[in-house]
Amino acid sequence: MYHSHLSSVVKSSSASNDAILKDAVDSIRLTTKRPYRISAPTIAWQSGTAVGSTADIDLDALDAEFERLSFDFKGQLAELRKNPDNLTLRHTLTTTKEALIRIKTWSSLLSTSDGLALVRKNMEQQRKQEILRRKYEIDEILKISKVQAAADLCFLIDCTGSMRKYIDATRNQIRQLTDAIVQLFSIKPHIAFIGYRDIGDSTERLDFTDDENIFQEFLNNVQAIGGDDTCEDVFGGLEAVEQLSWSNPNRILIHICDAPCHGREYHEFEGTANDNYLQGDPKHRDLSKLLFAIKRLGITYCKISINDTTKKMFDEFSFIFGSIAEIHVDNPTCLIRRVIEKTSAIIQSNIKSTISSYQNTNKPIKSYTIVSHEPHWDLIETHDVNITEVIPPSEIEDLFLPLGVSQTQGQMKIAQHPFAKGSLRFAFYGQFLSEDSSFVDVVFKELANTDSRANTLGVYREHLEIQAIAQFLAELFNNEQQRLFRNFIPVLYADADLVQQKQNPTKIYQVERRMHQEWRKWNNNSGGVSLSEYSTLLQAFSHWTYHVTSGRLMVVDLQGVKVDRAYLLTDPALHCDDLLRFRETRTNLGKKGMHQFFHTHVCSDICSKLNLPISQSSSSISLLYRSDSLLCNAETETMDEANLEITANKDFETIDRDQLETVENFELC
Repeated sequence: MYHSHLSSVVKSSSASNDAILKDAVDSIRLTTKRPYRISAPTIAWQSGTAVGSTADIDLDALDAEFERLSFDFKGQLAELRKNPDNLTLRHTLTTTKEALIRIKTWSSLLSTSDGLALVRKNMEQQRKQEILRRKYEIDEILKISKVQAAADLCFLIDCTGSMRKYIDATRNQIRQLTDAIVQLFSIKPHIAFIGYRDIGDSTERLDFTDDENIFQEFLNNVQAIGGDDTCEDVFGGLEAVEQLSWSNPNRILIHICDAPCHGREYHEFEGTANDNYLQGDPKHRDLSKLLFAIKRLGITYCKISINDTTKKMFDEFSFIFGSIAEIHVDNPTCLIRRVIEKTSAIIQSNIKSTISSYQNTNKPIKSYTIVSHEPHWDLIETHDVNITEVIPPSEIEDLFLPLGVSQTQGQMKIAQHPFAKGSLRFAFYGQFLSEDSSFVDVVFKELANTDSRANTLGVYREHLEIQAIAQFLAELFNNEQQRLFRNFIPVLYADADLVQQKQNPTKIYQVERRMHQEWRKWNNNSGGVSLSEYSTLLQAFSHWTYHVTSGRLMVVDLQGVKVDRAYLLTDPALHCDDLLRFRETRTNLGKKGMHQFFHTHVCSDICSKLNLPISQSSSSISLLYRSDSLLCNAETETMDEANLEITANKDFETIDRDQLETVENFELC
């Protein structure tokens, strides 16, 4: 039997870890924990309960649902009268009416045993229909994810003599890029190449292909030669970009160079020794037209600057084009690794945006102005609030039943405008106190959807219940870490409550302590994993939650902040074998979501020490670029001053984990 023992973890840690953990816990705790005053529990209907009693049917919930649907029906009817040609609204109105009739019919049948049996049968049928709808929605989400993962990736490279190492690195490491994208997103990227030199030299171009052998063979014939002065014909390369057959949702241009284009406005060189065409491009091509042509194609422009001579050029490009993403590459050996990190981040961002649009179709979003600065709290009104807390589970079995709640009173101050918006919620600066505590700095989170069904206390409570379950599992995981490792790294979830303003009960928020560090996201709920912020520990945590719940639950969407020797997390998602659990959050992708996690998960030494079985779906997979155990390495020359070995024809070389900054290092007890 498992129990929640966060306090015991704090007390029994070593002196240094004790201070770190206690500080970390205090920074995410809302108030000093108080005894729970349990409210009347929700009675859930269970299909296996004997017929003949209504004790297993939540009558209050039925009444509340009828009242809410009646309110929705009136509003929808009024909107339809204004816009009678809105077929989507007409369909929604019909669906709401059918739901009202169904609930009214059920309520009238509950007084007899035959009627009760009929209600049970209808409920079971409705449940099956809801499961089918949810399965369809999950399939659509995963289908969208795959379609939106398709990528066109063009390498635009200066091919003069000084760039030989980068051309070789691109050729030698390209297979690692395609393998990585296939493993992460189950689809091969299309890759293209444009090589430019100086005015009068030829431009070499390979249009998009999904065959890395064709790409490598083409680059075998590309020689790093040419170039008269220092400046190069960058305009010629940009001109060729538009001529490629761009077709996929993600369109990424990787521009690698060590010299600027011609024209004194693009560099700091003096005289003609470095630039034979100080007046600018001798072919009189218009930079604005070149860049706007690229921008119109929806291309994400990324630069890899080998030195500072290109800074002024890219500043001018950015002024016209807009944001140009920078990829930092210290040497050619890690060129493709950095490209993989950036490419996967761009693809995941596109998938997230598209899924969010899909889920919010025909659902208007609340209208707010984003204001980044914090208000003067002395000028902000104080609101009395009812506070709802979810009572934490005490053992694993509690996770599969609705959790109880406790209620108390408090006060809040909230900024007029949010400072940020996510795919589901707006975030507001705020201050909060409950009963005997004092005001603390917090974040209030409000659901973005204007739909009344998405703004009930029940929907907010579902989000809170997910966080309480993740918090409970994180505490068990910390206990397991402490048993195995001397210098374990705690995974801590922020305390969270619900607040509802007494004066205006429609104003409901989730409240958490404010985290002031840089926000990070390590994985999402559809198998996406951050490569630039890769964490073996957090990946092992998601894997462990699946194992400890016998494959029934998995905590994903791991995000928050990293402090010294601790992860402080919030806003998780839960995959559950029951597709109707956590249905309102719409982030539970069930068994298919768990499979997506294992498709990209690489078991580490932490998984091994936790005795986690390797998932069948991931047992034959190896993320070659994984940052905790591998170092990308292109063909390099000997460096006498560093006494380094020549490494030929190797893309990756296993190294000691202590050499990497992003790796959690553990010492066994």
